[in-house]
Amino acid sequence: MTLGELFDLCQDIELRQAKLYASLSLLLGSVDERIARFWEQMSTEEWQHYILVDFGRSLCINAFGVDSPVTELSDIPVQQITDALDAHERKVDSGEIALDEAFEIAIAIEGSEADTIYMHLLSIMRKAIEQSDQPYLIDRIVQVEKDMISHVGGLVQATQRFAKDPDLIRKAHRLKAEHS
Repeated sequence: MTLGELFDLCQDIELRQAKLYASLSLLLGSVDERIARFWEQMSTEEWQHYILVDFGRSLCINAFGVDSPVTELSDIPVQQITDALDAHERKVDSGEIALDEAFEIAIAIEGSEADTIYMHLLSIMRKAIEQSDQPYLIDRIVQVEKDMISHVGGLVQATQRFAKDPDLIRKAHRLKAEHS
């Protein structure tokens, strides 16, 4: 996979996740206003990830070129990630989804290998920033890394507050432990 392909893949994933969370806000917002706001916030954060990936693309293309190979992620199951997103989208698009199912999907998404791709791109962005002699941009990457922990933390809190399935709440806590 090339750097350009990796950026394309990551942007596609982030965009699809943002749309999925926005759909959940529309579908489940009538349950409780706080639930609507939670899914809207999750969607907004995914849009921010999408924008950051676009910002990083420019940095990295200038530093490394779009065709440079990325071998570190050769074992990432890209097809598995996209197939899982397809299944989640079909479930949400059916319009027949319960709140606990929505949390199950979000936990699966946030615990997937897609985050590995995003975090790897952040590390490549760090290298590009160092190479470009623009150290002030590192603060942006550091903030994004903090935001990722907060993003997962928000999911855990909402799951704890609104989910009824104790196994689901435990899964959310395990996810948080993995991201801390």
